[in-house]
Amino acid sequence: MSKMKKALVLLLILCVGTLPFSSVSAQGDDTQDIVEVTGDKAEQWVDVTLTAVADGGIENIAPESAFGLEDSTVYTVGGGVTVVSVPLHGDYSLPSNITIFLDEENTVLQVNETLISKNELGNFQVDTYLDGSIVNSEDTGIAYMTDEELLAEEPVAGIQPMGIGSVAGCLAGVLGVGGTMATVIAYACGGSCAAPTPVTAKICAACIGAYATLGSAGIGGVVACFAYA
Repeated sequence: MSKMKKALVLLLILCVGTLPFSSVSAQGDDTQDIVEVTGDKAEQWVDVTLTAVADGGIENIAPESAFGLEDSTVYTVGGGVTVVSVPLHGDYSLPSNITIFLDEENTVLQVNETLISKNELGNFQVDTYLDGSIVNSEDTGIAYMTDEELLAEEPVAGIQPMGIGSVAGCLAGVLGVGGTMATVIAYACGGSCAAPTPVTAKICAACIGAYATLGSAGIGGVVACFAYA
């Protein structure tokens, strides 16, 4: 898998890590139910998403002009729920996305946004929103890098004693990404994956499953990284 493809697939990993999952979790199932949708069917779901945006059915913070709809990824996550994750461009860093959960009637169940940008201190800022309302805002303390620099980073491995660095080291090794990207993922996804409950485990599984063309074993390996927190 190319670095660009990895980066695009990482978009959904970041989407739901720290957010409540009330309406969707009740319908979602196990990690084995996470299946990528491709071809005409995926395009149909992207069109549904575009219509919902145009009709005002989606509460979004990022402007529609930042939506990279052509690079969207689509997954079913069980229980009749489909997830469309749309990368965000413009002023946002590469992993930024808006992710929409829809039911079989094309009704929007939930909208999650992960907006990653450069803050006034020159660090990565991770802001997460649920249905247009902010639920987490964090200065990661990590010096900001451009998209080109993120993609150029070589994969790293190695686990530090404990904490966010150990999670990032594990993620980098399992996912084959650079340390900066892995650390941003660790910050954005830690809430749901650190100590999964019956509800948050589904959030974590959806995030990781969206990355994993690795299969269920790969999903388990990534989830296990959060045990080092």
